[in-house]
Amino acid sequence: MKSELNIPELSIASSRHDGVHVVELSGELDLRAVGELETALAVAGEAARICLDLTELQFIDSTGLATIVRGHQAMSSAGGRLVVACRGEGAVRRTFETTGLMVLLTVVDDRAAALQTLG
Repeated sequence: MKSELNIPELSIASSRHDGVHVVELSGELDLRAVGELETALAVAGEAARICLDLTELQFIDSTGLATIVRGHQAMSSAGGRLVVACRGEGAVRRTFETTGLMVLLTVVDDRAAALQTLG
């Protein structure tokens, strides 16, 4: 009997809002998809202000976290800024909390708060 896995793909949408690059992710960010996020961050540029909207993300693994940290470090050293929008509850937020990344990164509850922080 053949089984089919129903694994959500990563979807990335990019836009601009008052000079801020908004990169919105939905689905799952894992080893299969980190290259797409790396490309989206590179397109925005290291000196940019970026809102990384994870409010619709269902899952993130260590490779996804590492990609976000590398993006944050590259942007910080180039004069840019990355703010993560992540719902206040759920698996993705718990992953940020349990790994200690809430201390390293600026993480807020929603896109509006991220845009205000980057204002």
